[in-house]
Amino acid sequence: MVFETEAGRAVKKGILWIFPIWVLMLAQANAAVFDVIISGSGGEDEYSERFDDWGQRLRRVLIERCDHPAANVLLVNETGENADGASSITGIRNVFRGLSERVTPDDDVFIFLIGHGSYRRQVAKLNIPGADLTAEDLDEFLKMLSVRRIIVVNGASMSAPFVNALSRDGRIICASTRSMDQRNATQFMRFFVQALEDGSADQNRDDRISVLEICTQASSLTDAWFLSEGLIATENAILDDNGDGLGTRLSDIDAGDGMLADRCFLLNFRVPKGASPALVAAYGKAIDEVQVLVKKKATMDSAAYYQLLERGLVKAAKLNREIRSEK
Repeated sequence: MVFETEAGRAVKKGILWIFPIWVLMLAQANAAVFDVIISGSGGEDEYSERFDDWGQRLRRVLIERCDHPAANVLLVNETGENADGASSITGIRNVFRGLSERVTPDDDVFIFLIGHGSYRRQVAKLNIPGADLTAEDLDEFLKMLSVRRIIVVNGASMSAPFVNALSRDGRIICASTRSMDQRNATQFMRFFVQALEDGSADQNRDDRISVLEICTQASSLTDAWFLSEGLIATENAILDDNGDGLGTRLSDIDAGDGMLADRCFLLNFRVPKGASPALVAAYGKAIDEVQVLVKKKATMDSAAYYQLLERGLVKAAKLNREIRSEK
């Protein structure tokens, strides 16, 4: 079957993704992804077990479903058992020091905070064994990393002030609460992990999971849980990726935030071994151009839109074929 026929069929059905999903990863061929999962103190057995479970499951799904190299997924927790260390301030600092020696300017680093948060005297913290981890502490650790992008997902209570403290260009910061007043134990990270495990985070079914998709899905599932339990929601997740430090509620994300998160992926396509970086970059650019066009559909003449869409799909399909045929 020729690519033009496939593209034409895709245009008629309004389907963007017509290529074998296992072929490509659109990030730079030499880029790597690293993860740091910090599970804090539970205070009670119920919460200690819950936070450890979420951390262990998150590490597992990042490795098994998102294809992150096991050596790049680092977990510290309350006890240090089945982990890369304890989540004390010293243990966390050591993880970041080690990571700073491994990363390159092309890499992405994801930071996940799980546990109870606090906010007192204008200082936001994650509760950990010993002295708590402040937002300022974490910012100092992040400054050790010379990387392309840093993504922080803080699933703790009273996590919103971390957005204000950590926001910078090239950073994506998600918090499970919209303010420091939302102090109840949170459910956000529960549904964040679940959405990765069951694949529901892939909202547009392109076999990639962007940061925006997973955070939005976790927020939606959290809202649905409160509704199903007949409870008033005590957490409303926000996201900041434009560096203004304000954040936008994920339930009504707009052009102010979300653009960087929409193009940063926890799960991405795979690059065939030995693929030309130039061809991979060209394919990624072609796909990006099609996605931009799709978002303009409502403002365009229908005939012109489908003509440009087919042209873009054919271009991407040809690049796809070139990459797969490389020896």
